[in-house]
Amino acid sequence: MTNEEFEGAYKNLNTKQREAVDAIDGPVMVVAGPGTGKTQILTLRIGNILQKTDTEAESILCLTFTNSGVSAMKERLEKYIGSRGREVFISTFHSFAIKLVEKYYELLDFKQIPKLLDDDEAVFLVDEILNDNEWEHKSSLQ
Repeated sequence: MTNEEFEGAYKNLNTKQREAVDAIDGPVMVVAGPGTGKTQILTLRIGNILQKTDTEAESILCLTFTNSGVSAMKERLEKYIGSRGREVFISTFHSFAIKLVEKYYELLDFKQIPKLLDDDEAVFLVDEILNDNEWEHKSSLQ
């Protein structure tokens, strides 16, 4: 285990960031602006959980918004705790959601696996919805 890397990164955290990393029970949601260390905090928290508990790596789900966030977390986690970090399921919200829909589409009463719309299809669909319905404009400015 590359504990030295973990300890070095942990020491560079501020008090609030350490609180998030040290919270090893239950879910945690980190809400902060760009470049504030969210990826670092979540990665260190996962490493902390895996080092201090008997939690199995494959039982951890980590969701983020961007593919770059996924890549950064995977890379850092492996740096902090070694090959065990590869067993953690790290994904974007969207990718995880579509996998669930694809796996359980019949339970959702879909006749077939739904497909994601590309940009052109999405624009066409929104246009169709807007143009094929009667809309009443409501305004709170009266």
